[in-house]
Amino acid sequence: MSGPDESGAAPATETATAAAPAGLRGATELNGYHLPMRYTAADGDTWESIASYFRMTPEILKSFNEPASVAAGQEIDLRGVSVPQLGAAGQVTGFDGRGRLLYRTRSGDTPAGIASRYGVPLSALRMANLDLLNGGEWIPPAGTVITIPDAPAG
Repeated sequence: MSGPDESGAAPATETATAAAPAGLRGATELNGYHLPMRYTAADGDTWESIASYFRMTPEILKSFNEPASVAAGQEIDLRGVSVPQLGAAGQVTGFDGRGRLLYRTRSGDTPAGIASRYGVPLSALRMANLDLLNGGEWIPPAGTVITIPDAPAG
């Protein structure tokens, strides 16, 4: 993979697929920061086993995904990119000229919530939005369009 661009963010178009960790037989899709974004289920996987490995509850994992049960070959969203979440209830409005997601914030959105939802380090989110920083804690006002570096399109 290539290194970070001038904003410090990894290229948005690069992802990697790794063999599933011990206990899971499917494949995990990683983003440019080597953070898990999606998991492709294998026979025998359950919501409980997948959630346990990725350190979340089955209820949260199910809220990110529609099917009632896990089927072999099913892509499981590990970050809830398509689901509004506490601290990240805004929505993607498009892409910038470099293929990075543009996200419009809502009231209550926080940098940590947005970073978690899109599976990017908080530092990378801040670096991709240096023009919006004004000192200490950065809380983007509702309606602000920010850049999400190296996040999956959905």
